[in-house]
Amino acid sequence: MAKKKTSFLMRLILTVVALAGAALAVTGFALDWVKYSIDAVIVGNTEFAYTLKDLADVNSAFGDSGLEMFGAMNAFAYITMIMSIVSFAAVLLSKFLHLGFLRPIAGLAGILTILSTILLIVFTAMFCSKNAGFDLGELANGKFVWAVGPILTVIGGFLSGLCASAAYKK
Repeated sequence: MAKKKTSFLMRLILTVVALAGAALAVTGFALDWVKYSIDAVIVGNTEFAYTLKDLADVNSAFGDSGLEMFGAMNAFAYITMIMSIVSFAAVLLSKFLHLGFLRPIAGLAGILTILSTILLIVFTAMFCSKNAGFDLGELANGKFVWAVGPILTVIGGFLSGLCASAAYKK
């Protein structure tokens, strides 16, 4: 009887953590993605926050010479969000419906979620380092920095992916 309670508790914990990860990934996707920080002698410190939608509008306004690495960053933001939801669904279905054939699918979804999250980190860092950085000495400098959106999406992606990978174990 004790083993059955422990097993149910572990299934419940995995599912709740995967749900929290998926919720974080979706929430982070909708929040500010990057901030453009300007430090100037005349104006002081100024920050402009951009969501992925704002960046897509800016990128389309520039045409072919748009923001570098935006396409890859945007794609992996969508992929990570979707894979987090898929990982949660795989954990839920494999652990509570006791469908044994879904365990390998849950494990694969977990691995793919973790992989897409790692690539999201790489492409967001590359986007921030390659776009619109300027340095005019002590007069002014500007750069893109991460906002709260990708941080929450990364945390959510790792939580969902790890839970889905753990769901592979019997």
